[in-house]
Amino acid sequence: MVLKNIKYALKNIPKERVTRLCPEVESPLSERFRGLQTLDKSKCIGCGICANTCPNSAIKIVKAPIAPGSEKKRWFPQIDIGHCLFCGLCIDPVSYTHLRAHETKANLVCRL
Repeated sequence: MVLKNIKYALKNIPKERVTRLCPEVESPLSERFRGLQTLDKSKCIGCGICANTCPNSAIKIVKAPIAPGSEKKRWFPQIDIGHCLFCGLCIDPVSYTHLRAHETKANLVCRL
């Protein structure tokens, strides 16, 4: 058994490496990668289509201020990232694209 493993290791030494060090080489993102969603409040009309299409019910429509410090309130989607699958179903049906998925993994990291 031990000799078989050594023989296998020696046979595969000259082959190209399969693994890469993560900090040195960033792996390319797939075209289908869906990152964290962000909301453009100027385009959102609060219709609720995104909340209805969410398979995990991670989106709730809540009344929120239009801008920080504003007293005017409107209906906006609120996304619970802990329940989100990042499937993108909430982004696709909305033709005026008020929800957008980021294409970087850095936005998925949350500082505690």
